[in-house]
Amino acid sequence: MHELGIMMHIVETVETFAKEQGVNQIKTLVLQVGEESPVVPQYLRACYPAAVDGTTLQDTELEIEIIPGRDFLIKEIVAL
Repeated sequence: MHELGIMMHIVETVETFAKEQGVNQIKTLVLQVGEESPVVPQYLRACYPAAVDGTTLQDTELEIEIIPGRDFLIKEIVAL
């Protein structure tokens, strides 16, 4: 399951972005996953708790939107 590694990289990226922007708490992380992407949304959801455990994102809600194509990206970071 390569989704755990992907999710850990996303968490690291979001934490770096939040720190640079002076954001201390994030409410929601929204990802977009293409329906033809090799990334499996249900696996992302399953490994999310492990990836955020002990990070500033541990209380953050994950939303995943399925979109046409193969794209996979961070759509939105909702701060408190």
